[in-house]
Amino acid sequence: MLMSGAIGKEDVILMIRHATSIFFLILISLLVSAHPSSSETLEITLEKAAKLAIANSKRIKIAESEVIIANEDRRQAHRTNSIGLSLTHKYSSTSVYVPDIEEKSYTNAITAAYPIYTGGRIQNGIKAAEIGLDVQKMSLSKAIQDVSVSVIVEIYSILQAEDVVKMHEESLGRLKAHSGYVLIQYENGRVSKADLLRSEVEVSNEEQTLISARNTLDTAIKQLNSAMGVSLDTEIIIKETLSYKKYERSLEECIEYAIQNRPDIEAAVLEIERAKAGVNVARGEKAPQATLSATQNLLSEESWPGYKQDYFNITLEVDYKILDSGVTDSKIASARETMVKAASGYEQIKEAVELEVTSYYLSIQEAERRIFESRTVIDKAGEAYEIALVRYSEGIGTNIDVMDSQIALTQANSNYTQALCDYNISLARIENAMGGLFSEMNEVKRP
Repeated sequence: MLMSGAIGKEDVILMIRHATSIFFLILISLLVSAHPSSSETLEITLEKAAKLAIANSKRIKIAESEVIIANEDRRQAHRTNSIGLSLTHKYSSTSVYVPDIEEKSYTNAITAAYPIYTGGRIQNGIKAAEIGLDVQKMSLSKAIQDVSVSVIVEIYSILQAEDVVKMHEESLGRLKAHSGYVLIQYENGRVSKADLLRSEVEVSNEEQTLISARNTLDTAIKQLNSAMGVSLDTEIIIKETLSYKKYERSLEECIEYAIQNRPDIEAAVLEIERAKAGVNVARGEKAPQATLSATQNLLSEESWPGYKQDYFNITLEVDYKILDSGVTDSKIASARETMVKAASGYEQIKEAVELEVTSYYLSIQEAERRIFESRTVIDKAGEAYEIALVRYSEGIGTNIDVMDSQIALTQANSNYTQALCDYNISLARIENAMGGLFSEMNEVKRP
């Protein structure tokens, strides 16, 4: 069948609009296909996350710079015990009391000097610089461990947050199912409106709790992404779980291991040795300072090179301070007090480490007991909830009994998840407190 008739202006406008809409839909589809979602997916383990965080940490970059600075100080100290070479040029002009007469002289000298005796001042300065480098290496190692444990705690917090979200999703499902049942019963006139309103309120409350739990999870993921130096929108898949494995070490073993392996305790021991070297440096200033030098001189009265006359001499110079108004004695006293301070610092750090290890050890034991207790409570709470549902459906129990048992079940699951997270975090923290967390990543080679 053929259709005839003129196409009106409105029809043309509609056709243009339709064609334009199709064009923009095609354009948007092409743009979306050409530019896929910028979010990436990253699978991580504890060690991989720690390595990423270490590479991104400003604290570690600062500690690395301190190591480089200390190494340059060490090189500088070594070079003070080597031959020094200097070039000297002198020009002098003297006018005499005779018209138009001026005496000029040019001197060039090359001198090599070597300190043959300093009373141990240079040698102990080198030793102090060597120790200073080792101290900075220990500080770098401690920074690596602290950054690592911080990331591990964030990962365990994410795992806990994921469990909490799942737990509240299940709780919301139970509440919605019960609310639906109550609605049917209310419509049939078997329960009061108060039961219906209470069940609906509990659903609403749980939905808000779930929103908060999801936000906590999203925030924790972004914090971890920031620490690892990846895009905040990166989707991460954590190849770890919150699990329980009994901790076998005794408290005494943990403390002993920490004292032997903590980088800051090793640094404190080194500080005592550096302070001793500082005392010997100060004492060296009271000893004679002997320097052997050799000089080649070139003299001339006509031109600056000074090539007409030349001579070579070797000099042994001995400098001994007979009186310096007690300046050196004050330096020695100050260095000795620095050594006392370093010894007190060692004892302070040692006590703090023992207290830290003990605290985490007790936290492990506490979390372990909570894990066992909450496991039993979950089973009981689950059974109580099922009984409450049956009793309510049979008209024996109340809606409040169902709500209370549901809350108790959710709380029992929450307690178990929290205990398991606390246990794993305490394990990571005690390993860090002992200086054994990812020890293979803490080996810092000398520059």
